[in-house]
Amino acid sequence: MRALLLLALVLVLTACGFQLRGDARLPPVMAQTWLVTPDDSTAFVRELSLMLRANGVDLESRPGPGVAELRIHTERMRSEALTIAAGARVREFVLIFDVEFELLDAEGEALIARETLRLTRDYSFDEQEILAATREEEFLRNDLRQAMAARMLRRLEAL
Repeated sequence: MRALLLLALVLVLTACGFQLRGDARLPPVMAQTWLVTPDDSTAFVRELSLMLRANGVDLESRPGPGVAELRIHTERMRSEALTIAAGARVREFVLIFDVEFELLDAEGEALIARETLRLTRDYSFDEQEILAATREEEFLRNDLRQAMAARMLRRLEAL
């Protein structure tokens, strides 16, 4: 009976088009890519580099023949007050992470024109638990960086 239920579940999931997220199918033009950033030591750039390499992209240290360019123009993470309670005390914040980028082929033609991706996360702030709120914000910042790198890969994959 269990085997039948498992088989039925597998058939239903495959019939609806469900598949586990595996490697990204990046365009062949990205086989060799130069990742151009204002600061290549940021946590986001390191995460993006790891994901690109894990998906078969050879990251080059400079431009050259047959080398595409993935340009990260800006990456900006900021925090804004979301809700304010009595006494002008902030109760919730929102973290906003914007990344502006473009992808050029080896001839310098734009495959993806300059565009901005944005992700947000909100969190509660309690003055009585400042350490916990600080740790939550740090966790959310790391989560945003990882999620943005994954989102950028999906955007590149859609090319």
